[in-house]
Amino acid sequence: MKQLKPIILGVSIAEIVFWVAIGAITVVLHEFAPHIEWNKREWLILLAILPISTVAYIIHIHWKIRSANKLADADLLDGVLSKFSPRRDTWRFLVWRMALALTVFSVLGPKVGSKLIEVESKGSDIMIAIDVSNSMMAEDLGPSRLDIATQTVERIISKLGTDRLGLVVFAGEAYVQCPLTSDYSSLKTYLHSVSPNLIATQGTAIGAAIDVCLKAFENAPENGRSILILTDGENHEDDPVAAASKANDSGVTVHVLGIATPEGGPVPKFNKRGEKIGFLQSSDGKPVVSKLDESSLIATSQAGGGLFTRANKSFVNINPTIEAFSKTLKIATTDVRYTDYDHKFQILLLLSLVLIILETLIPHPTKSE
Repeated sequence: MKQLKPIILGVSIAEIVFWVAIGAITVVLHEFAPHIEWNKREWLILLAILPISTVAYIIHIHWKIRSANKLADADLLDGVLSKFSPRRDTWRFLVWRMALALTVFSVLGPKVGSKLIEVESKGSDIMIAIDVSNSMMAEDLGPSRLDIATQTVERIISKLGTDRLGLVVFAGEAYVQCPLTSDYSSLKTYLHSVSPNLIATQGTAIGAAIDVCLKAFENAPENGRSILILTDGENHEDDPVAAASKANDSGVTVHVLGIATPEGGPVPKFNKRGEKIGFLQSSDGKPVVSKLDESSLIATSQAGGGLFTRANKSFVNINPTIEAFSKTLKIATTDVRYTDYDHKFQILLLLSLVLIILETLIPHPTKSE
């Protein structure tokens, strides 16, 4: 069993290095090569195959070494099984694992924009701010409030066409998750990553979220601008009414969707693996109940010259909000977009094939051995 620990450590380190490298490459490509995209983003779940294969190999090599050790003492093992080499098997697995990764990435369909054009369209600019504080995980509406909020935004996106949208997330502080864009597919990618883990500082700073949205409008036309806030309204950090009034004075309308019930619900507590382990408790040992602060949200929407809509069980009526957006002045804007994409999956498949051939060249034990 002496060989087992260094093998498991080596495979684990290789897996971590792989994902760190993928993360770094993703950041660099997003920043410096926005014309490179995935044609099948909805199949990103296939990436789960990679860590699963690594765990499966660790279990397999653990069983294999234990079985070998049952045949002979560790000191005699080399003589009994002269061709048994866990290290060689591990190298073969790592090569195969990289080939599998390249195959999965090829299935996702990498494509490169080969032509850059200017596209002119008429629409309004809308910044959407989603509350990601811990209270948004309460389930008084059925699913969690955060799930309903993200589903509601997806429904709103499906109703819009030429408007530019941006995304802000906030809790005790706020920041831009996605700047104004007419690329709704990219926006949805950011939307699907929204979670309470995005912001460490807890609280509900609605005013800060409005201020961040205003800054996101700095390079946008001065007309046709709106902010949509999705929150349970338990503001503990600032003055949302004053922030909404300031936004309205600058020509920005503030709409609010209340994602909670007046009766409220307990706030779930999660462990480091994301598993629910109970509910948050106050100092007297009672569950912390989060309720919709409807009066504050109504005042905020009124100060911002917009609408307030409250969620019902598992559903938010978005029709009033969509109608309000449709009445917003539409401004002609010009976006630069890549067109005529060239698909590059063949390159990854070729590299995968080369690695598979390389893996077969690493010696296998024969029956005579």
